[in-house]
Amino acid sequence: MRQVSPCPSTSPALAYLADDDAFDALYTPEIREVSARFWTPLAVARRAAELLARAGARSVLDVGSGVGKFALVAGASCPELRVVGIEQRAHLVEHARRALATLALANVRFVEGDATALPWKDVDGFYFYNSFAENLFDPDDRLDARAELSMARFARDVQRTTTALRAARVGTAIATFYGSSGRIPCSYELAHEEKARSGWLRLWTKRDETDDGSFFVEDGEWTVRYDASGRPV
Repeated sequence: MRQVSPCPSTSPALAYLADDDAFDALYTPEIREVSARFWTPLAVARRAAELLARAGARSVLDVGSGVGKFALVAGASCPELRVVGIEQRAHLVEHARRALATLALANVRFVEGDATALPWKDVDGFYFYNSFAENLFDPDDRLDARAELSMARFARDVQRTTTALRAARVGTAIATFYGSSGRIPCSYELAHEEKARSGWLRLWTKRDETDDGSFFVEDGEWTVRYDASGRPV
């Protein structure tokens, strides 16, 4: 995939896009303290938005949006995108909405809830920052205890997401950073990948209406294909 140029924008929110410190000033000290670990770096968020926009996405769902960093950066950098962030922790949604009010972006909104339990209608782009991995963390490594986190929850989220992605329309684009922490159905092809910080940023696009049940899993710098029974192909 050829290199893409930055999305044009004249939004006043661009004043906050100088670097991560400038952007994180939108949040409280408690949020700034954990931002580097739990939320997308500004440069990666901007690049992911560019890739999704160039792939033709216009309505993007940020799955597990936290305090809204990706959604806000994407909306400010690429005003042609409509971005919805869905987050299960109510207090993080409030942080995201306060930041949105400061930036005054009309193309971004935030919803509280379980992203995998909601219908993914009228969406042609997705962003995953290892969205379900916190379920697998040791309790001391989790952000907090204000959400249901467990192996059972992880399995449920992965299954629901895989089903939703299989049902998405041809042409749907997915951007992943450090992987989706789930499965990418084989009806999607890897259109682009690049090193991003200590991880990988990838763009997947749906090419086929149906598939044979096989899927891709992102494992660091590798993508591994498995058949429908879960055996490496």
